[in-house]
Amino acid sequence: MLASHRLPDADAVPAGAPPTLLDGTSVFFDLDGTLIDIAATPDGVVVSPDLLAALDRLVAAAPGRVAVLSGRSLDQLDHLLGRFARRVAVAGSHGAEIRLAGQDARQRSAPPALAAATRALRDVAEAHGLLLEEKSMGTALHYRHAPGREAIAASAAAVLADRHGLVLQRGKMMVELRAPGDKGDALCALLREEAMVGTRPLFFGDDVTDEDGFVAATRAGGAGVLVGPARASAARYRLDDPAAVRRWIDAATVGAA
Repeated sequence: MLASHRLPDADAVPAGAPPTLLDGTSVFFDLDGTLIDIAATPDGVVVSPDLLAALDRLVAAAPGRVAVLSGRSLDQLDHLLGRFARRVAVAGSHGAEIRLAGQDARQRSAPPALAAATRALRDVAEAHGLLLEEKSMGTALHYRHAPGREAIAASAAAVLADRHGLVLQRGKMMVELRAPGDKGDALCALLREEAMVGTRPLFFGDDVTDEDGFVAATRAGGAGVLVGPARASAARYRLDDPAAVRRWIDAATVGAA
């Protein structure tokens, strides 16, 4: 089962920052490649105190209207973001786990077939020198340090997805087998929460895994913001890199506590 990205038949999104006016806006962020730079390994990423301070200011300026939507699990997000992860709504595992600020998680059970698929992916990783990342709702096979083995990783994941009825998610230098769900569904679910009802969503993301979120944000009257090089996308705006996202946050929170 291949995840649907619904890439549009359109020209690449030109560079252009979204408005920084936060009135009536809810702000959603992917993490890796959007708020923080991608590292060689999933556990090699760095979340700086300056970024967390900037996000704190954003929460103060848009109370109840900031969220993180990530392919990482909630446990991983808690580890990386610390206390900030409890101050905002968080959707982990591509929307399979959702937790509102200060509340317990709304989490589905992991697919029973995931354990068997993970064992098979571990064998592939060991045989071909790839990196395995196990999450609560999925397992990813990374080939960033061995790009020549992309076809091996993709072929193995496709076979296992069909065999076990799991979603095959393609991403930057990785493939993942995971539970159903996507960031677009998570964004729509969060827009039904009291603080976000009737707001215009801005969703910042960098990968094809974020396209469902861009589509959902646009349909809800907002927009997607592609972070990174220009490419065909459902996003309306584009920023060059996580540093540009940080500058946007700074501009949007001028004067915030």
